Amino acid sequence: MHPPKSDPIAATETASRTHNLPTTGGKVFALGVLFAMNLLNYVDRYTFFGVAEQIKTDFKIDSFWYSVLGVSFMIVYTIVSPFMGWLGDRYHRRALLAGGVALWSVATVGTALSNDFWHIFLWRSLLGIGEASYGVIAPALIADLFPVRERGRAMGIYYLALPLGGALGYGLGSWIGQDHGWRAAFFVVGLPGLLAAAAGLVMSDPGRGASEGGEIAGKADRPGIRDYFRLFLIPTFVLNTAGMAAITFATGAYAVHGSNFYQEVRGMSMKEAGTRIGGLTAIAGLLGISLGSFLADFLRKRTRRAYLLLAGFCAAASAPLGLLAILDPDPTTSLILLFGAMVLLSMVLGPCNTVIANVVPARERASGYAVYILLIHLFGDISSPVLLGLLSGVFSTPDVVASPIGRFFASIGASPVHTAAGDENLTIALLAVTPVLVLGAILFLIGARYLAADEDRAGAQGAGAEPAGGLHFH
Repeated sequence: MHPPKSDPIAATETASRTHNLPTTGGKVFALGVLFAMNLLNYVDRYTFFGVAEQIKTDFKIDSFWYSVLGVSFMIVYTIVSPFMGWLGDRYHRRALLAGGVALWSVATVGTALSNDFWHIFLWRSLLGIGEASYGVIAPALIADLFPVRERGRAMGIYYLALPLGGALGYGLGSWIGQDHGWRAAFFVVGLPGLLAAAAGLVMSDPGRGASEGGEIAGKADRPGIRDYFRLFLIPTFVLNTAGMAAITFATGAYAVHGSNFYQEVRGMSMKEAGTRIGGLTAIAGLLGISLGSFLADFLRKRTRRAYLLLAGFCAAASAPLGLLAILDPDPTTSLILLFGAMVLLSMVLGPCNTVIANVVPARERASGYAVYILLIHLFGDISSPVLLGLLSGVFSTPDVVASPIGRFFASIGASPVHTAAGDENLTIALLAVTPVLVLGAILFLIGARYLAADEDRAGAQGAGAEPAGGLHFH
């Protein structure tokens, strides 16, 4: 016998009584709070990139060690995410969200107080613990607030925070940093997170599985370790995750090294690079995420494979644009080409994150997002900045520069440049993004084959039914 279906409104009331916290507003207010949390997160993240040259100069570090600082929070975020997903499938999600956001706000202010490399490394690492809380719980909560027919648009709105936060972070970081120093920038962007944390305590949480009409997960319905391993038996989950790792590899590379590239290689000032890249990031993200969400929902009326077919096309089309952007010696046309690549990469975010919600059963969603986040960051924007930093150093050494491959890259404009930290070759490093994007496109297109069947299976489990035959590759 299947469990009886519950009323989402009643589920909300039950959840509120259970946790003895007041609830303010409905699902729109909750989405606004989650959007604000995501926005402030990306403001902080890109502020760090906007003041890169000042941090490198103050702490006397090169691109490799700057990359280590840049991904330190992401390493901790990735390690902590599975544990946070486990908590998110079991305990009070509003308290976990609020506590996490408060922690990364404090860590952002702590960054401004750092006196040496290891102090700033510590604070940037603590930032990852706070981000892991909302990073795995927020998408699962959105899936419970909005039914499938509204979920794609809700996810698209949530991820609009990425380009807006990126633009604000680059802009605030470069402008405040140039006039008042990089420490002042982190004071400005860190404190507002405490307000978002307070709002997170009182927003609505309808309960796990509410949007599918399922029961709120109680102690007897909490997923076990075997359920988490079964995620890897969902073909769409595996292939979509691998494809998104390629996307985050690219976006991480451009985010961490983009501003440095346009300053060191194309001769821009810190303020000019931050302003132009920040503005393009905002416009590209807003356009890409909005267009991607609209097209995905429009095409889904014609084929249920639409989300991953669209992602595959966007990843494939972004690869040559990114390649030409790095090789073009004119800063203006280079940024125009990079803008096109950024639009296409942004179009992937809403559909691919919605796919995870649609193919993972409701009671396992927080853990599903935790595994997804761990993998896309481990093989994406944790790996790419460090790998590119290493490539930049290797391809600037005299022996490699004088070798046949070094002379070939020099002939296409990928020569090392001298910086305050030594010789670097960020041009070659950023060219490495292209083949990774091609691989991502292939993985998305293969994943599209399995999407409809995996959605049906997850929907049946969310409503309390176990489909015949369990999970398998078909």
